[in-house]
Amino acid sequence: MVTVERHFSIGARIAEVRKLRGLTQIALARRANVSGSLLSKVESGERPATHSLTAAVARALSVSVTDLTEQPYGSRNALPTSEQAGVPALRQALVEGDDPELDTEVRSLADLGEALTAVKVWDRKTKHAEVVRALPDILRHLHRTCNELPADDQPAAREMLSAAYSYAVVSLYRLGHLDLAHLADERARTFASLGGDPLRAATAEWNHALILLFDGAYKGGLRTISRATDYVDLPPTSDASKAVRGALDLRAAVLAARTGNTDLANDYLTAAAIQTAPRQEQANHYGTKFSAANVDIHRVAVPVELSDGTTAVSRAATIKLPRGAAPSRTGHYFIDLSRAWLLHGDRTRALESLNTARSIAPQLTRYHPQVHETVRALAVSDSRSTTSLSNFAAWCGVRR
Repeated sequence: MVTVERHFSIGARIAEVRKLRGLTQIALARRANVSGSLLSKVESGERPATHSLTAAVARALSVSVTDLTEQPYGSRNALPTSEQAGVPALRQALVEGDDPELDTEVRSLADLGEALTAVKVWDRKTKHAEVVRALPDILRHLHRTCNELPADDQPAAREMLSAAYSYAVVSLYRLGHLDLAHLADERARTFASLGGDPLRAATAEWNHALILLFDGAYKGGLRTISRATDYVDLPPTSDASKAVRGALDLRAAVLAARTGNTDLANDYLTAAAIQTAPRQEQANHYGTKFSAANVDIHRVAVPVELSDGTTAVSRAATIKLPRGAAPSRTGHYFIDLSRAWLLHGDRTRALESLNTARSIAPQLTRYHPQVHETVRALAVSDSRSTTSLSNFAAWCGVRR
């Protein structure tokens, strides 16, 4: 049984905090540099709050984004069977960090590498709760083993630590624990810099850009991507370097779209397409899940970020995702497609896309704030009560 706390819409939280600050809608819209009419629709629930609007308003109100999204969902009083139940143990492991007196045995790097391979598989399948449960033990053993290794062998262990912390970043981010994701992000970048693999360092920056994306630091995220590409250029070109470079381009495309720069976003999409190659999906280099299918997915995501639902659904009509595409990517694709259909005015297909996302990547879908916003917008814009919408709302803990 999964227990999910119920939260009000981002728009309702914006209105609440705005009033506590003594601001009118017009005054807040000016501070946040957003449309006053759009802000009014978001507060009333007529329009879902986009990532970029939420981040802009959070800055204008001097609060964090999570103060408005109310993430993490379902974390208080989580049952042992809950998807959130493993987070406290991971938090403790993150706080312990590189304790030289950890009371745990030394394990071989080969053994720990196998454990990380299992985590990589769970990450690809959006099994974030499983990743969170596995990582505390892996992190403790990696730190202990690294402390016991000769100096020449430590870089390999540090790269594995960077990989483990990177998986923590993604899973904590997806489950809504953004402050912990920040901490894991710093550890991932630190250990990547102490290793000897420039592609691992680039991947750590790729994840750092994800954190900046959520916080609304879009220009900072683009600068991070630029630094990361310098790492990619250090080793000779390989299948792995092409995948990491392509993943960086795709993240940059979304960052550019969040700034409203359509041309730059499309330029990054074009650059990413050049990096595609056969069998990238199966290889999943450095956990990036980059492939031609991922480029197609972002071809839909970019216009959604630009609030252009018509272009998004038009592009989606030409896309057929391969059977073996990563669930973490296809699940996100259908979340974005649901937003596109809502923007396009087709509420039925918006809900259909959400249910498809749920069937492919349930943990990703349940805890995604844009899913919650889309469900609320569907409920507000359609006075007719449907069982399917009510059931979906109850499943992910949404209330109006």
